[in-house]
Amino acid sequence: MNFTQVLGDHGLGKTGMVYRRGHQIVLENERTGEHVAVKVVMHDDRQGWLAENGEGDWQWYRINNEYWPNEKDYWRYIKKVGT
Repeated sequence: MNFTQVLGDHGLGKTGMVYRRGHQIVLENERTGEHVAVKVVMHDDRQGWLAENGEGDWQWYRINNEYWPNEKDYWRYIKKVGT
């Protein structure tokens, strides 16, 4: 079995990682429904996305999980920018 077959069996490699540094993605605020296009600086499964907004400011966009119970705004991934 080669590397490509292993990745294919696990569902990886078909669409690629969309949260990599430099990728532009659209996130949705779960409370307000607001959509925002950002450029990913880093992604963490527990913290969410550290991303640069259109004005050049870096901000954490937290995901809804048990690690951030008091956060007011949670964000979820919608799509890559331009798709």
